[in-house]
Amino acid sequence: MEENTPRGLVKRIPRRFLALCAVDFSARTSYNMARTPILPLFAAALGAGPAMVGLIVAASTITGIFLKAPAGAISDHLGRRRTLLAGAAVFGLMPFFYLLVAHDWQLLPIRLVHGLATAIYGPVVMAAVASIAGERKGELLAWFSLIKIATNSLGGILGGGLIYLLAVGGKPTLGNFHLSYAVIGGVGLVALVIALWLLPHIGEKAHGETRSISEIYKKMVRGLAEMFRNGKILLTSGMEGVQNMTMGVLHAFFPLYVVQQAGLSIVLAGLLWSIITGTSVIAKPLMGRISDRYGRRAPIVAGMILCAVPFALIPLFSSFWILAALSVVFGLGEAFVTTSTAALVADLAQQESLGAAMGVFGTIADTGQALGPIIIGVLLTRIGYLPAFSLLSGFLLAWTGMFVWTGRRA
Repeated sequence: MEENTPRGLVKRIPRRFLALCAVDFSARTSYNMARTPILPLFAAALGAGPAMVGLIVAASTITGIFLKAPAGAISDHLGRRRTLLAGAAVFGLMPFFYLLVAHDWQLLPIRLVHGLATAIYGPVVMAAVASIAGERKGELLAWFSLIKIATNSLGGILGGGLIYLLAVGGKPTLGNFHLSYAVIGGVGLVALVIALWLLPHIGEKAHGETRSISEIYKKMVRGLAEMFRNGKILLTSGMEGVQNMTMGVLHAFFPLYVVQQAGLSIVLAGLLWSIITGTSVIAKPLMGRISDRYGRRAPIVAGMILCAVPFALIPLFSSFWILAALSVVFGLGEAFVTTSTAALVADLAQQESLGAAMGVFGTIADTGQALGPIIIGVLLTRIGYLPAFSLLSGFLLAWTGMFVWTGRRA
């Protein structure tokens, strides 16, 4: 009987999982306040064109392309706690460097270094959750991913609202942006304190008794090579990467489209982004349970279609309510895809290689998220929003068709 009571439910949730949730929420709130919609608007205010805006927004993700796989593999042998604390330190300290920016190009190195936060922290925390979850990977990874989506939503509202209030409803000045990042830095410091308090209690230790740097390096390379040879892991990660191309584009250009093309306010730009992420928050727990019970592949395919169609339609409309409806459908599709891809990769990996598997998964996902805004940024200078968004939507559908065909052959 106790299992059906609230008390019984709490007992079934590991305390280590709750500690990871608390740290993740605080760190990602600061990170996402620094990103959308403030970052592309800051870059545009400094004179950046569409191609430069896309590169600036993608810069932090480019860091993840190169470092997520090694960070995840290293955590298999160095231990999760140390690696997570290193990532938390970057989350906490980097927002203050935005106060030094006076030219658009200066945002590039800052974003590259800020990307160390999620590059180090992201795959390692996913591996820690998967290790704790056991056979409930789909469910607990879905619940945990709500934090990333919820903080995306919260960051959009808080960041957009903050710059709006500081600008007193007018056009933001350079000083308004600097003050915004000072406030975000304060949030980051609070997150770092929470991480220093809770991460030592997660109980994750390294596998084996590896001590020397050379031995850790050799085991890291061996683990990564094993993951990159696993075709099933690569194919599943590729679906996340392609879907992340659209997410990266919306991070970079949805606020600009809403403000510059649709003629809506900065607050509504943040609200629309929050609708996308908020829809995922509502849908993900159910999708995680469905994925655990009925399989991973069908939700991935359905989600890709639900992302591709509204993404292509966005440039046709300037009405807030129509854009909100399209945001809901896209957010639902995002929930379908991301609850199943990470869980499927965790299913396919061995326990001692979870960090490496999640690192490879994160690298491919970040490759998509970085390429999306860079490619679309270049296209926008030549062909405009509608054809550029339509091309990327068609690519999603074509990639999904390949995933279905490959799965049937397997």
